[in-house]
Amino acid sequence: MKKLLATAFILTATQAVASEPYGVWQTIADDSGAYLLVEVKPCENDAAMLCGHVAEIHNSPHQEIVGRKVFWDLVTEDNKNWEGGTVWDAETDKEYDAKVILGKTALRVEGCVGIFCDGQNWKRPK
Repeated sequence: MKKLLATAFILTATQAVASEPYGVWQTIADDSGAYLLVEVKPCENDAAMLCGHVAEIHNSPHQEIVGRKVFWDLVTEDNKNWEGGTVWDAETDKEYDAKVILGKTALRVEGCVGIFCDGQNWKRPK
């Protein structure tokens, strides 16, 4: 019985984490193998908005970007979609209109120009 309860607790906790965007997410590695760990949480200036910043950088000498905002000031459309903010593209060092979409196992982060969007599916680090 204790084993069953422990398993049920673990499954419930895992589902709760998967159903919200908050926490640490891993970006897709670039051609050199560099990737970021991004911490996603409510924005400091408005807890109703979604923000993400570089928590760690791997396989890259560019440690100076740790702490930099990756996306900010996204407003919730529903419990799976955020829009209206800005996203920074680390590869081009440009900013775009942002969208964030929470899936079952990934966080889709997009930069948009008008109706044209492109982005990455981030996973939780292991």
